[in-house]
Amino acid sequence: MGIVLDSTQRFVSHPTEEILEEYARNHLPEALVAQVEEHLLICPSCQDAVSEIDRFVSAFQAATKQPDPAAWLSGPAVSRLGIAAAVILALTVVWKHPQAASTAVTVSLSSLRGSNALSPAPAGKPLQLNIDAPDVAPGNDYRVEVVDATGNPVWTGTVSGTSGKLYAPMPKSLSRGVYWVRLYSADSELLREFGMTVK
Repeated sequence: MGIVLDSTQRFVSHPTEEILEEYARNHLPEALVAQVEEHLLICPSCQDAVSEIDRFVSAFQAATKQPDPAAWLSGPAVSRLGIAAAVILALTVVWKHPQAASTAVTVSLSSLRGSNALSPAPAGKPLQLNIDAPDVAPGNDYRVEVVDATGNPVWTGTVSGTSGKLYAPMPKSLSRGVYWVRLYSADSELLREFGMTVK
């Protein structure tokens, strides 16, 4: 941490900025807390530094809770935070309020044999699985499980039966590869398995 102590375990000059930041965020090791507090009692410049760190943290936390980031960015806090903090704030606000989710892509799954047995699906998109199951009982609940080529589960959902079709919205996007969609009854009996290739 760049801690400079003399033989009596006291700061030779001032605690480093890193130590003061760790102290302000309550992340400083317990062994150093008493030393920093003792120094802060007699050092106005370090007191100011800790106050500035506290103001920065408070401003940053308040900014991430603002419904209108443009209003906060026009305030006086920006001059203290600097360009880097404003960029971090913008990224945080965008991450917390993502753009509208992309529309799900419909993938029709039916029991076929031969080279076209794998239904195509796009990678990186939410999917709407339309499962052809003519013998499903209307109103009954079914479980849908998507597994990768090695049989590891990647998504599970429940659907209700309608007249010969099941519709399973799958918000999780898949990476490229071969997947299997398994349809189970309410008592976990495997009813069907469909192949899907994601490209």
